[in-house]
Amino acid sequence: MLLLVTSALALEFNVNVDLPPEAVAAGLDADAMEAELKAAIDEKLHVADMGGYLDQMANANLLSAKGMGADYGSDMQRFAFGGAFGTAVNGAGLNFDGGGEAVPETGFALQIGIMAGLNLGAFSDEDSALRRFKIYVSGMSATTARDPLEGTFFNYAAHAQIKVVKGGSVTDPVRWGGLDLTSGYEFSSYVLTLAQDMPVNSDPLTWDATGTYPLSAEGTSIPVEVSTNFHVLVVTAWVGAALDYNLSGTADSEVGVAGPITVSYDGKDADAGSASVSLSESGIAETYTPRAFVGLQADIFFVKLYGQLNVTLDESVGGQLGARVVF
Repeated sequence: MLLLVTSALALEFNVNVDLPPEAVAAGLDADAMEAELKAAIDEKLHVADMGGYLDQMANANLLSAKGMGADYGSDMQRFAFGGAFGTAVNGAGLNFDGGGEAVPETGFALQIGIMAGLNLGAFSDEDSALRRFKIYVSGMSATTARDPLEGTFFNYAAHAQIKVVKGGSVTDPVRWGGLDLTSGYEFSSYVLTLAQDMPVNSDPLTWDATGTYPLSAEGTSIPVEVSTNFHVLVVTAWVGAALDYNLSGTADSEVGVAGPITVSYDGKDADAGSASVSLSESGIAETYTPRAFVGLQADIFFVKLYGQLNVTLDESVGGQLGARVVF
């Protein structure tokens, strides 16, 4: 039997493998398997570098709702409403699901939002200066499943958009959309919590972890975005650059999980000790985040189906798909 205890700051990591005599007689090495299981737990639960992992979560959360609350491609003249689904990752390239594991391999956040927009010149003449000014509001809260974790997201935002340089008429089949300046206030949060047993496997050992494993990220941001769009028949594309001033961006975790270890050998399972992880850690996002974004939209009369990609200089990437009705 070998007991491994690692303590650093608020971390306590215990792995205790106690093989039954029959397993030892079958040639199983308790020390080697214990080290392998400890490494597997460390990798899955981000035990060794939880602070760095939470930094990634904080950055991903801030990006996750970017672009949902404003329209960059439709040149809204009166009203708009719609919804979008998006995710963001930090440190994972274009892997928008955070690696596909129950616990994301890198920073990850998901958001779904609905939005509504109003052109301040909706009831003015087409040449009215008010037509250059648009406002948007958006937000949503819900819970989703990421077995064995449960994800809860919440976002809200308000944006103002100014047509700095006017483009072609919205009735032209081919047109340049001019130059838009967009800013606002955004809040987003994403929380992952353990909803059921979370097994960690390191053949032939399995640790059935139960307890609390929360990952909580939230932040507020003021984006300043410059964008332009191009419309050709039924397709619109846009491109933009932004600087996001993150008023706050944090992520926290208070982990307390424990459970028995089971060993499989000779076609049967037996108890083989226990393991536990207890830690408290936090992370913080970048204060200023330069960002580029591009989007593509299918224009089906008043219905707009679109996708947008956001890329930052802090290794965050976000993508979203949505639909709007624009008048």
